[in-house]
Amino acid sequence: MPKVTWPIAPMKAATAKLPRGDDWVYEPKWDGHRAVVRVQAGRVEVASSTGKERQTSWPWLADIAAQLTEPGSGAWVIDGEVVAMDDDGKHGFQYVGRPDRPHAFVAFDLLMADGVDLQGQPWHERRQRLEHALRNTAQIFVTPVTDDADALLAATIANGFEGVIAKRRGSIYQPGRRSPSWVKVKHRSEQEVVVGGYLIGTGSRSTSFGSLLVGVYEGTALRFAGAVGTGFTDLVLRDLQNRLREHESEHCPFDSEPKLPRGKAVWVRPVLVAQVAFMEWTEYGHLRHPVYLGLRDDKPPRQVVREG
Repeated sequence: MPKVTWPIAPMKAATAKLPRGDDWVYEPKWDGHRAVVRVQAGRVEVASSTGKERQTSWPWLADIAAQLTEPGSGAWVIDGEVVAMDDDGKHGFQYVGRPDRPHAFVAFDLLMADGVDLQGQPWHERRQRLEHALRNTAQIFVTPVTDDADALLAATIANGFEGVIAKRRGSIYQPGRRSPSWVKVKHRSEQEVVVGGYLIGTGSRSTSFGSLLVGVYEGTALRFAGAVGTGFTDLVLRDLQNRLREHESEHCPFDSEPKLPRGKAVWVRPVLVAQVAFMEWTEYGHLRHPVYLGLRDDKPPRQVVREG
């Protein structure tokens, strides 16, 4: 049996129309931070999709070890999502990491069971093993799955989910690959963007910034995609301003310098990745009415490309 290296880069879903047929099953698309968890001899390790250590950020995930039905002596590796809820119990990306928000871990795949690598086994076998391996609690649970696409579409829209994930029953797990065997369909438009600068704030924002200047990569070129000026709390503004100052640069990171008010733009090195919601892409390749949702630390800037 080949050795499984740690951390494991999670498998990703391709963006496409929702597939139909007996070969497919459907899960809710959770709007949080991807997390791969390894449990061995009671010790829990957590890695982001880019391999960063995250157990110190979410120490409560140590409880996963106690929820394994047959812990054994070998390693268990579970793929899932860390989500956080608002006051109404609905989850959202922007709440993850906030100490005042309740968090949960949603498991959706089992990659190793008691030291046995399951990645080459079909999804339906991994899913069955996962359901038997993990006890569900209010904070740690296995995501629901159905073969009724229409029912799940209606339920996820009604409950404010980001979308739906379709998976082939026989799909093997392909670490780090965006596979057509998994398909994501979003109910709302969201986009990862690279922060390339900001506009100096005025009025109530005179001590921070007015808007973020963001872009997406096309090959090696960072294309300007617009300015994001809404979605910030006072706390977020202060935190972001400190981060932006750390990365200020004399050089515009965009392939073509955007036309902006003279003297108002401050450039930063393109190292921060943000998540935004928006209405649509304009014909000029800009985001229409973007709203800031939060920073991502699980996505390398060079992998941020236009989706949809």
